[in-house]
Amino acid sequence: MADVLFSLKKIAGLLLLPVGLVCLLWLTGALHLPWPGKRRRGLTLILLAGALLAALSLPATGRALLAPLERQAGPYAQPMALMAAGAMDIVVLGGAQQAGELSAADRLSAASLRRVAEGVRLWRGVPGARLIFSGEASDGRSSVAADMAEMATRLGAPSASIVVDEASRDTADQAAILARDLGARPFALVTSAAHMPRALTMFRAQGLRPLPAPADFRCATGDDPAYRRFMPQAQGLLMSQDAIYEYLGLMWAWLHDFWAAERPRAADAS
Repeated sequence: MADVLFSLKKIAGLLLLPVGLVCLLWLTGALHLPWPGKRRRGLTLILLAGALLAALSLPATGRALLAPLERQAGPYAQPMALMAAGAMDIVVLGGAQQAGELSAADRLSAASLRRVAEGVRLWRGVPGARLIFSGEASDGRSSVAADMAEMATRLGAPSASIVVDEASRDTADQAAILARDLGARPFALVTSAAHMPRALTMFRAQGLRPLPAPADFRCATGDDPAYRRFMPQAQGLLMSQDAIYEYLGLMWAWLHDFWAAERPRAADAS
């Protein structure tokens, strides 16, 4: 049952993302066209879908949606500050992964590679620290965590300093599974800056003490010329999609916590 609910959650999330939502609007509009009395409504839905796709494809829109999340993540973490806080564990969350007979570097997404690089940078500055990589397999061969660990060893981190968690399917799983090992100890949490607010929310809900160590900033560079910021581009659509995904994740986390808080009240009332 848990697997079914997990799959349904992922499918619902995909349908609410820009491309899925636009396709739903287009399809709904097209189904209205054969009926004379509903043709105007169908054309309106099709035009609305096109306008939404164009708006979300603007780099200016993507930046406007993504930048608030990255600002919440804070600046890059510094090894001296982590040591002063007593953090001797550096947890690196896995990102996307593609299947195929590829090297570990090619299987990992750009975001995952940047997280590995940041994790290794922090590990070099904290003597005796552990590097903990978390993420399941998506292709049946090698997990995201194992690929990240392989990249870390290539960057100079010894296998003895690395711990691999291959069981977690998403951020909530990562928090629940790592809580068994980390307990109440402070640790550095490395993930993409836009993903950091959601990750912190879920890890703290498990009673953990994560210290934000963001990587993979995408809105920190200087502004592009106006003609580029207001021309639809694939990059703008990807930024918008990633931001909306994080906002949906934060909403889901809030609803999950709300329902968890309400259940004991309902039990007490009965």
